[in-house]
Amino acid sequence: MATKAKPTDVTGRQREQLIAENQEAQAEAANRMSMATAEAANRLETEVIDATKPGRQTVIVDEPTVVGGDNATMNIRCIETVENMTLGAGNNYNFKAGQKYTVTEHVGNHVISKGYAVQV
Repeated sequence: MATKAKPTDVTGRQREQLIAENQEAQAEAANRMSMATAEAANRLETEVIDATKPGRQTVIVDEPTVVGGDNATMNIRCIETVENMTLGAGNNYNFKAGQKYTVTEHVGNHVISKGYAVQV
């Protein structure tokens, strides 16, 4: 802030009053935003999204379950965002960069071979 407004400067005095009133609200908003950003970064690191069944709503799980046989799955972390990837008839996938996913081996190997993800 430059200098204190003169007593005859009504606009300047109103501006100073509004700045003083809004300083606390701005500090609270900045604190909420930094907490939300930290929480989102933590969620991105720890949560795994189960994308083994395309076309269904994804469910976030803490620990992925690896099933053997034809239903074998693998864990990947996407390097780039992939939108509307179609792999086979009716199998559409969306992957967010930095997020961990549990996918079938077929999908995981395809995304890894294209350079969009790494196995974790």
